[in-house]
Amino acid sequence: MMIIEHKTYLPSFNLNSLHPPQTPVCILTVLSVNEAVRDCAAYRGICPDMSMNTGEFKDAVVESVRAGGNKISGAEARQLFPEIEEMGLRYRP
Repeated sequence: MMIIEHKTYLPSFNLNSLHPPQTPVCILTVLSVNEAVRDCAAYRGICPDMSMNTGEFKDAVVESVRAGGNKISGAEARQLFPEIEEMGLRYRP
């Protein structure tokens, strides 16, 4: 499986008590690609900024958005992720 990300930053309102106030948060949209069957789906969620994090924390945040985020429409996903057309992927309904 391949994961592609798209971020939009938001002002912080201390939504997450694990991070100090004013830590940037973002709307993270994750494109989950199943290369074996050449299809994909995109999911959106709010998460802390991960630019200063790597490895396991980032992987866990991306996976939580993929598993528990809101699925977006195929049209919106195609606007955010040109990879869908470039790779000739089918969007999962």
